[in-house]
Amino acid sequence: MDTLTGIWSAIADLGGGLSLAFIAVVALAMVVVGGVYMVAAFVVLGRFARAATRLRLIAPVAGALCAVFSMLWLDYAQPELGLGSWAEWARALSSVLGALVLGSGVAMALYRQALAHGVPSRVALTVVLPGLIGGFGGGFFESGADLSFVQGAFLGVFSAVLLGLLPLSLAGLVEIRTRAEWFIATRYLLAERKQVFISAITLICVGAVAAGVWLIITVLSVMNGFERTWRDEIVGNYAHFLVRSYYGEIVESASLLERIEGVEGVVAASPFVEAEGMVRKAGGGIAPVRLRGIDPVRAVAVTSLADRVLAGDLSDLIAPDAAGDEGPAGLMIGNALAESLGVGIGDTIVLISPHGGRPTPLGPAPRMIRFRVVGLFASSFLQFDELYAYSSIPAAQAFLGGSVGVAGFEVRSTDFFRSRQVADAVEAELGHPFFGRDWKELFPGFFHALQDNRSLMFMLLVMIMVVSAFVIVVTLMMMIMAKSRDVAILKTMGARDQSIELIFAIEGTLIGIAGVALGVLAGIAVSTQLAWVQARIEDFTGIDTLPSSVYQISTLPSEVDPVQVFGVVSIALVLALGATLLPSRHGARLDPVEALRED
Repeated sequence: MDTLTGIWSAIADLGGGLSLAFIAVVALAMVVVGGVYMVAAFVVLGRFARAATRLRLIAPVAGALCAVFSMLWLDYAQPELGLGSWAEWARALSSVLGALVLGSGVAMALYRQALAHGVPSRVALTVVLPGLIGGFGGGFFESGADLSFVQGAFLGVFSAVLLGLLPLSLAGLVEIRTRAEWFIATRYLLAERKQVFISAITLICVGAVAAGVWLIITVLSVMNGFERTWRDEIVGNYAHFLVRSYYGEIVESASLLERIEGVEGVVAASPFVEAEGMVRKAGGGIAPVRLRGIDPVRAVAVTSLADRVLAGDLSDLIAPDAAGDEGPAGLMIGNALAESLGVGIGDTIVLISPHGGRPTPLGPAPRMIRFRVVGLFASSFLQFDELYAYSSIPAAQAFLGGSVGVAGFEVRSTDFFRSRQVADAVEAELGHPFFGRDWKELFPGFFHALQDNRSLMFMLLVMIMVVSAFVIVVTLMMMIMAKSRDVAILKTMGARDQSIELIFAIEGTLIGIAGVALGVLAGIAVSTQLAWVQARIEDFTGIDTLPSSVYQISTLPSEVDPVQVFGVVSIALVLALGATLLPSRHGARLDPVEALRED
């Protein structure tokens, strides 16, 4: 038995090592393939950029690209910038747009010089110089203080390509439309009647690229929706950040509340009390509960609980005492918890605390206090609806055994993306032993896992795009084989190799652009109508595709991020452009004599 166990353990270790080696090989292959595609795309863009000669076409294209990049950058950096009003947006946009226009002019001048010289000059002007500027600039500018030299160099080259090569390439592609290469390339995309198979392969190629882009946008949008839903629920139930004490209970809450509200960036603050126990209805039935004592007046300005109330009102929670003469204190519970217990507004339930009851020979007895249900609330998450209950602070303190302090303060800031900075300012104002916990710190494991899953899914779906790029290569190679006689005739009529390369490069580029455009439209359309799609699937199959008891939500959330869409489009176009280089070079090197002899 020990021998078999040892053999099995050795096999398991060997399998784990082989798996790690396979993952490493795949990752290395992805890096190598990505680098090859990027270099190939760079060459193809340079081929288009050489055709750009008219400034009246280059300037509008460059200006439009700079405006798009400015909007995308501001949308990405808005949480850190804290732009609120239209005036702030306009000032930020003008400054960023002006810098990009100036940088674009310099970058385009470098590329025009580089394209007019040999390969060493092109490499020096378009790669080495921007890389050195970006690498050293990362250490001089405050905005890039956290960038390493390698990161700054990559950013410099990337910026030079976006600001210099891309405007020239798009302008050159527009000018090529008046040349014979464009006419021939577009005619080749629509094959003759006897070559319908080529047209079918071309449509399949466009569909493959579109499917890859569509899947990536849809998956990323769903993950963004999950993150937004969790964020809204966390912020709605816990405010932007919490202030607590290392020593536990906070007694002098009134003075601390005034000091917190005086910190810049704080909109409102409210004390709260927390307790855990069980809830039991009169006829039996018991469930766990997390009681949260709040100030109904202040809590409205801090959390979004008031917007989630289905029945009753938060003001009904106010009671003089949980065990006073006027009856049980008010309690607001989740709609799911009310359904599981079978209670409604006006019913009396008992909250049981396992600690602090009257002493007995067997130890302290559980404390039991009666509450009256005065309201119901509902959120997007079943977890909150089944577990949380809200009462006034005095009622929660009585449940805890007559406590006189609070557990902490819920604080709302001007911008929840910058709540960590505001929490640090509150910590500095209050000093030890008080500390702040940002909304992102309440469920750190979930957000990290979501980020890891998003990255993993993105890499897996990019592999689909790589396969789609190989389909472009195969399609163009088949087209070259089918059109070898035409290529031979063109070359005998005096067509240069550069013209033949340009024809097939235009074909691959048009296939890639068509596929990316269809993929973006399909991805945005599906992502914005996921609820309708889910409802139709459930109507057709009769199956609850997203049971709330398992996934906490009943409808797939979705949020389209323009920056992510731009990144997906960039990757797809790089792969599509890179895939055209090898077939176009092969087509340009066809020997016309051999091609005509074989025909």
